[in-house]
Amino acid sequence: MLNSLEIEPRDHTDLRTFAEELTGRLNAVAEIDPAALMDLFRASEGFHDANRLILFALQKFLLKWTVAHAYKHTKFYGKNPAYASLPSNEVDAAPDLSAWPIISRTVISENFEEFIADDVQLRSTCHTSGTTGQPLDVYKSFEEVRFINDYFSHMFRSFLKSGRPKPLSLSFPNFYHGVAVPMPSIGMSFVSGVTDDTLIQDARRVLDTTYHFKGYDSRIRILGGLGHHILFFTSYLLEQGVDLSTYRMECINLTGGFLSVQMFEFLRDAWKCPINIRFSMTETIGGATCIEPTSRFVLDPHLIGEVVDVDTGDTLQEGVGALVLTNLYPFVQMQPLIRYQNGDLVRRIPSANGRVVFDFLGRVKNALIRMKDGKREWLLFSAPLNNTLATIPDIRVYDWFANVRTAKDRTVGSLPIMSVRAEESGGVVTIKLSLELRYAPHLHRKRCDQLRRDIIAAMRAVPDTVLSTAMDANEVVFDILFCGPEQLNEPIVIKI
Repeated sequence: MLNSLEIEPRDHTDLRTFAEELTGRLNAVAEIDPAALMDLFRASEGFHDANRLILFALQKFLLKWTVAHAYKHTKFYGKNPAYASLPSNEVDAAPDLSAWPIISRTVISENFEEFIADDVQLRSTCHTSGTTGQPLDVYKSFEEVRFINDYFSHMFRSFLKSGRPKPLSLSFPNFYHGVAVPMPSIGMSFVSGVTDDTLIQDARRVLDTTYHFKGYDSRIRILGGLGHHILFFTSYLLEQGVDLSTYRMECINLTGGFLSVQMFEFLRDAWKCPINIRFSMTETIGGATCIEPTSRFVLDPHLIGEVVDVDTGDTLQEGVGALVLTNLYPFVQMQPLIRYQNGDLVRRIPSANGRVVFDFLGRVKNALIRMKDGKREWLLFSAPLNNTLATIPDIRVYDWFANVRTAKDRTVGSLPIMSVRAEESGGVVTIKLSLELRYAPHLHRKRCDQLRRDIIAAMRAVPDTVLSTAMDANEVVFDILFCGPEQLNEPIVIKI
């Protein structure tokens, strides 16, 4: 495997020659070394044209291995001749996957055994939670877990050689998705929880304890886990009168679920440290990292991401579409997913360095649309809607933590109780947003009128929607219904 690359400024002709030489050297590789691959992906970071070409060359190199392995060792890909070879692609262009079909969770579920490779051994099983559709089992092999460990261990090697004490972290893992893939760490991680009195009190004890492990920090400096768990734990500590800044946290790492701007700012102000948000999913190894303060996500380089038109499947370089991800060999071996669409709606942002950059807009099924002249037009996205609703304390939210009696407010971190749908009649679309309040709406009519105006104004201002112009043309009516506690009887949105 290639161990290093010299990257120097070149003119356009030399850059193409550089890309051709790199591609040729990669194609001659007979075995993928995780440490060398990590070094090459690190060389792809940056905004020089050479960095972008390295990224494209590595992704196409791994895509070649991915498709060849899937075609040879799984029934699903093996029976489709389209996967017998790679489509031609310009050496200085991003990988082109458009020759292959987009695969949904339904397709995988209906043909599950045909997606399982026959050349690796099952180590563990994960699964999606089923909140967005039929649950899906995700298999992991010993072989890919070993590669992942070696790859990320090498990534952390420079930090471990720095001589500074290794960090201690406290993690609230997600037990809803089965057996997690073990990941190497730069330090030592303690595990606790927040879902009952014993766990949440123990989590505070771990946070308050001074440790004496040779080569490690003496206190917890990193907190990680599901967003709504971290939010709830933060609120619980504040209820106890704790000054969170005294913990001198280095960072808070969040994953799983949508985090509103309001909640992000709450965590940042409470802990006085950087808040890292990860976009991730059970079906992939890797995900995307949020760039503060833009709220935009940058996809990991060892995943190939596309944004496609929801109706045609055409690849978009910018604009609103469905997110499609391809796991790459050898990060994923037992259950290869090529062009997998999980139902997320994003806005792709043009990028100068070849990485896929996007704004998360919510689930495709939660977005409201209208069809005009045979074309889809977006009326409302669920993530911007929730960003607005998160600023309104009047709205009731779920009680996720009913078993925690030591916390006064058990709803912090939960989503608003709401229902949203669109109906068309006589050429006019009516949006119906139902919200459950903490009080009877008839007692606060003026407040409800103000909330209605504020919510509608915020939604009219969301980019890439036609809501404002359509409402002005009397083609769309936005109706907001406020309900009292326990009075919203329609199906509610449980995942953004």
